[in-house]
Amino acid sequence: MTEPEEAPTPQLTQSQAKRLRQPLIGVVITVAITLLAVFAVTGLRPERDVAFTPDVDVAEAAGWTSDVADFTAISPEMPEGWTANYARWENRVELGVTAWEVGYSVDEQSFLSFAQTDEPNPAWVNDATRQLGPTGEETLEGLTFEVREDDQWKYYVLEAEENTIDGTAIVLGGDATAEQFETFLAAVAASIDVEVETEDDNGGSTG
Repeated sequence: MTEPEEAPTPQLTQSQAKRLRQPLIGVVITVAITLLAVFAVTGLRPERDVAFTPDVDVAEAAGWTSDVADFTAISPEMPEGWTANYARWENRVELGVTAWEVGYSVDEQSFLSFAQTDEPNPAWVNDATRQLGPTGEETLEGLTFEVREDDQWKYYVLEAEENTIDGTAIVLGGDATAEQFETFLAAVAASIDVEVETEDDNGGSTG
């Protein structure tokens, strides 16, 4: 008795194999793009518990910044309990602005910061004030500040044309008490166009 012959295994043509591979390749590409997007968003999103460097030497950083900027970087004298978390010369390419930025923690409860530039534009001001709209004005030391605020944040904007001292634009703000804001505004205003001395230059930085 003759055994039945096994049915031949069907062979896929190259065109059939190519058609089968195309959906798989599409799935792989889609997954890869999704993962890259997730990594990109994760990398760009700042962590909420970022640990700032405690007690930064603002005067030293301001001295170096004044040497490269076309203005004298502000270095306010703050009272005890105010700790500088950062002091940096920041190039905001996406806004077309380079600015001197300093941030403080106050008694580990409040946060206040300021940013200063000689090349301001509305996009930079809006970004620095979290897109809040103007709500009023206040005058301090002969300088008129535009006020922007909501239930949590408050900002004081000194436009370049209102700064009769050195012509820079300054944005101050944060989450603090009225007394802390008053102290902060007074210290910053008193420090505009005041050169600071560093250990390396023996006589102050140039503005």
